[in-house]
Amino acid sequence: MPILTRWPGPHRFWRDPVGVLCTRLAVVVAAYSALRLAFLLAHRGIFADIAATELLQAFVHGVRFDLSAIAYTNVPFILLSLAPSAWLARRGYQWLLRGLFVVGNGVALLLMVADIGYYPFTGTRLTADVFALAGDATAQADQLFVNFAGLTVLGVATLAALLLFYPAAAVERTPPAGVSVPPRWRRLASALAVITLSVLAARGGVQKKPINPIHAFGGRSHEAGVLTLNSVFTILQSPRGRALEPVTYFASEATVDSLPPVGEGFRAPRAASEADTARPDNGVVPVLESFGSEFWGGDAREHPELTPFLDSLRTQGTFYRESFANGRRSMDALPSMLLGLPLYRGQSLASSRYQGNQWIGAGHFLRDAGYHTAFFHGAPRGTMYFDAIAALAGIEDFYPMERFPEAVQDSAFDGHWGLFDEEALQFAVRQVGTFREPWFATMFTISTHHPFQRPSRYADSLPTGSRPIHASVAYTDLAVRRFFEVARTQPWFAHTLFIITADHTPPSRASRYDTPLGRYMVPTLLLHPGGALPPLDAARVVQHVDLFPSILDFAGVHPARVPRFGHSLFAPHPGEAVLTTDETYWIVRRDAVLERTPDGRERTFAYERERTGATEARLPAARRAEQSQRLLAYVQHYTMSLITNSFYREPGRGIGASQ
Repeated sequence: MPILTRWPGPHRFWRDPVGVLCTRLAVVVAAYSALRLAFLLAHRGIFADIAATELLQAFVHGVRFDLSAIAYTNVPFILLSLAPSAWLARRGYQWLLRGLFVVGNGVALLLMVADIGYYPFTGTRLTADVFALAGDATAQADQLFVNFAGLTVLGVATLAALLLFYPAAAVERTPPAGVSVPPRWRRLASALAVITLSVLAARGGVQKKPINPIHAFGGRSHEAGVLTLNSVFTILQSPRGRALEPVTYFASEATVDSLPPVGEGFRAPRAASEADTARPDNGVVPVLESFGSEFWGGDAREHPELTPFLDSLRTQGTFYRESFANGRRSMDALPSMLLGLPLYRGQSLASSRYQGNQWIGAGHFLRDAGYHTAFFHGAPRGTMYFDAIAALAGIEDFYPMERFPEAVQDSAFDGHWGLFDEEALQFAVRQVGTFREPWFATMFTISTHHPFQRPSRYADSLPTGSRPIHASVAYTDLAVRRFFEVARTQPWFAHTLFIITADHTPPSRASRYDTPLGRYMVPTLLLHPGGALPPLDAARVVQHVDLFPSILDFAGVHPARVPRFGHSLFAPHPGEAVLTTDETYWIVRRDAVLERTPDGRERTFAYERERTGATEARLPAARRAEQSQRLLAYVQHYTMSLITNSFYREPGRGIGASQ
C-alpha cells in the first residue's frame, strides 16, 4: 500500500484538485533531481574539477529542463487530472490516473537510469537514435542486467519509490460534510492556468524560442552542461535533427589522418616583441547580414554606388575576393567562425542532435589567453539561437537587444527584427571601450534581413538600387561608416584587428551569382589600422572556417587540441573551400573545382568566380585523385567526429590515431 494512500484525502479532490496534481508532479521533479545526483556520483571523476557552486547551478538550472520533460511526458496525466471533481473522486478513475503516472514517468526514469551506464560510451546524453539499438539490447538483456547490476538495482528502486511515494487518496463519491466545492468558473480558470503553465514549462519559459539541449551549456563548462540536462529531454528534442549515417570511404584512416590540422598551419602574424607581449591586440568581427559579394567585392556589380565606404576599406587592408561562406543561413555561419565547424551534411548545430557534444570554441581559447569576449546582436535574445551558439563557443558576454539602452530600444526598433544597424553598432563600438584589454567582440548586423527596413530619415539621402534589399545595403554601409568614425577616436583602434565578413548570401537575381558557387560567395576583409599585419595572399581561396584558426593565430593562441577544418590566413596555404548543397559537394581551389554528386559521380571544371561548369578542367589523374580523396576525407572526418564526439584532436592525429 502506498505510503501516502490516505493523503491528501477526499476533501482535497473536492476542494483543491489542482493542488493534488501539483503534489503528484512534485514527486517526479524530486525523482529527476535524485537521478541527476546519481549521475553525478556515478561519474564523479568527470566532475572532479568543477566548482561546487557550478555543480549547484547545474542542479538548479536543470529543473528548467526537468519541468520541460515532465510537461511533455505527462500530457495525458495532466489533462485527465483536470476532470470534474466528481470524476476524480471515483476509485476507477484514480486507478487510471495512477497507471498513467507510473507507466509514463516510470519509463522516463528508467531511461535516465540507463543513461548513467550509457554515457561513458558516447560522452553525450541519450538521443532518439538509441532506440535503433533496442533489438541488440533485447538480445543482450541477460548479460546487461548482470554486468550493470548496480543500475538494475537502481532502476528497480526507482520504480518502487515511484509507486511508494505516489500521493494516492481515498475516494468519496460526494463532497464530505462541511467541504465547500469551488464554483465551476473557478475550476475552469484553474484548469486554464494549469494548461498555460504546462505549455510554458514544456517550452522552458516565455522566451522567443523553446529551449533545446544547446541552452544547457550557456556560460557553463561542458561537464556542467551535461549534468544540467536530463536524458528524457534530450531524447524528446533529438528527432529534430536526423542522425548521421556513418561513412567509410577509406578502409583505413591513413588518408583522413593525412589532413593537415590547423594547428600545424599556425604562424605568428607579427614578430614577437616586448610591446606585443605587454599589450596583445584586440579583435572585432563585424558580420554583415545577407551581404553577398554581389554587393561588396564582386565583379561587374550592378550597383557599386551602394557601398562607397566599404569599398574604401578594401584599399586599407587585405580583401579576399575568393571568399566563401560554409552555409546558407545565419545560424550556420557562427559555428564555422567561432567553433571551426563547417556545415557539410545539413546538420546545423543549433538544431542538431550533436549539440551536446564537447565543443571548444574561440571564446574558450581566448579566455584562457586573458581575453574578454563579447557578442553583440541587436535582435531579441534567442533569435536564431545566437545566444546559445555564442555560449557554446565560450563567449562570456552576450548582448541581445534587451541589454541595449532602453532609449535605443525605443527609438531604433525597426518594427520587425530588432535594432537598426547604425544605433546597434554605435552602442557596440562604445561598449567595447569599457572592456578590459585585450578583448574580442563579434558584432552581427540585421538591417539587410528581409523585410529590409531602414530609418525613414534616410529615405531620400541614400541610394535605393533596383531591389528592396539594395536600400538596406546602402544603409548598412552608412552604419559601418559611422561605426569607424567613432572607432577611430578610441584609444584601442590602432591595436585592433578588424575582420569584416558576411554570414551568407541573399537570394540573387544576378545570373553570375545565382550559381552553385555564387550562392556562397561573401566578402572577407582583414584590416589592422596599426599596420601590424604581415604580407597576406589576397588571391587565396578563403572560407568561414578559416576565420577560427586565424583569430587564434593572430592572438598567439596555438591550442593543443584543434578542429581539422580551416587554415589560418596568417599561415602560407593556397586555400580551399568545401561547400555542399543537398549532399552535392564542391571542393574549390584556384586551379580547379571538383564536384561530387550524391550518386558518387565526379567532374572537375575551371574555377571562375561566379560561374560553374562553363569550362571542363582536365587535371592530371594523380591531381584529380588527390582532390577527390581529400574531399571524401573531409566528409568522413566531419561525419565520424560528430558521431563519436571527437571533433577536437591533437595536431597531426586523425580519427584513426590512438588517443
